[in-house]
Amino acid sequence: MRESTDDSPTDDGTLSPGELKHRAASGVFIVATRGVVIMALGLIGNVVVARVLAPDDFGVVAIGMSVVFFSQLISDGGLAAGLIRRAEPPTSAELGAFSAFQLSVTGVVAVTAVAVALVCPFGEVGWVTAVMVASMPFVALQFPGRILLERDLRYRRLAAVELLQSLCFQAWAVGTVVAGFGVWGLATATVVRAVVGAIAMGFACREGLVRPRFSMHLIRPLVGFGLRFQAVNAAWIVGEQSLNVSVGVIGGSAALGLWVLGRRVLEVPYLLITTLWRVSFPTMSKLTAAKAEVGPLMERSVGMAAVGIGFVLTGIAGGAPGLIPGLFGQQWRDTSAILPGACLAVAISGSVSVATQGYLYAVGDVSAVLRAEITQWLTLSLVALPLLRAIGVASIGVGWFVAAVLQSTVLGRATTRRVPTRFLRPLLPPILVGLCSSSFGWAITVKAGEDLTGGAAGAASAVAIFAAGLAVVDRRLLEETSRIARYAMRAALPRGARASA
Repeated sequence: MRESTDDSPTDDGTLSPGELKHRAASGVFIVATRGVVIMALGLIGNVVVARVLAPDDFGVVAIGMSVVFFSQLISDGGLAAGLIRRAEPPTSAELGAFSAFQLSVTGVVAVTAVAVALVCPFGEVGWVTAVMVASMPFVALQFPGRILLERDLRYRRLAAVELLQSLCFQAWAVGTVVAGFGVWGLATATVVRAVVGAIAMGFACREGLVRPRFSMHLIRPLVGFGLRFQAVNAAWIVGEQSLNVSVGVIGGSAALGLWVLGRRVLEVPYLLITTLWRVSFPTMSKLTAAKAEVGPLMERSVGMAAVGIGFVLTGIAGGAPGLIPGLFGQQWRDTSAILPGACLAVAISGSVSVATQGYLYAVGDVSAVLRAEITQWLTLSLVALPLLRAIGVASIGVGWFVAAVLQSTVLGRATTRRVPTRFLRPLLPPILVGLCSSSFGWAITVKAGEDLTGGAAGAASAVAIFAAGLAVVDRRLLEETSRIARYAMRAALPRGARASA
């Protein structure tokens, strides 16, 4: 069979099974590699910035980001997901109508943010938020190109744009913060990232350079699915920001800053999870449209995701007592108390969601995903907040674990009602081995000394024990994950490099 390349044309929006497998596998590796590079850039940036700024500064940026997320929510309207999901490729007129809608909404939000900063006594918080929100119209310009590239699973081009954005963001943020601009460096870096992304997307996908032309009759058919899809994002944003506000009110701005840093540390495994989410949605959309059997694929995906995520999470949890103060400074030491429960939660919910969420979106069962999201945030708040004063920020990790179990149960039941699947069997071995290995890593870190050296020793030990434990408990799953990873790596190579490999 001919090997397709990342850029081979798909005029009718369809792919052969071989092409779909090839692009999905290469997409996972490309987006994951892009994630590793962005993770490294972000880690370096966070280490430098965290040593200059205080927890209160991170709290100010968190408030600004909440408004940015809200403007993204209402400007997209879930329309992009509807265009990615459907079988027919979008026309230029539809992309132009979508672009005009986004530019209108983000422009109004940006002007409103400036007006609020002018007339309301919010001080620095108000102006930082206004600057960050000013980036949104430039983000909107990228979406037509993103839709076309996502539909065809052309992730090499998307990764190039996103890497360039991240590099420019970190360079600007670190440079300006070190130069003495403080929190304003982070705020203006958000605008720089958006502008660079808009320019780069124009080169990456020229088909996405469409003339914005408002047309409700072209948008209206997408609204039904879009509103349901966006309700999930709304639940996530409302849940996370409500938790941020509640933690700040109950525990103070310092507790909020500790939680924000903990959430940033967890962006490391979330890069892999987001990769799988991202590729799963368009892939499942094409598989379900072709009426392919997806049950066995989802079962394998749960186990392999748990293995892949587990290597990262066990290292973070095992080395946390030394890595956090060693990298970010002693003032951030208490952040490590969040991570054991949070890492276990991410291992469970991340593994189940990457296998189920894309499928549920593809078949139009958005309500199940919404129920799972609401269940997660309600449970997290109801468990974590009452314990916050008693045990500190560690309560967030405890609440997150309980919430992850319930969220995964909701997603699993919604999926098994449509497709006969068993998620518990492939999930349990890596979860239990990861729990044991991270516990050993934590003990080694404490014994070696709660500093960077001790943290590195604990993290390395946890990862090694995780690999050895899986080789004993479920060697087949470990080997299958390794085989798929090698296939994805080969698929991501240019055709000439694959031929010589």
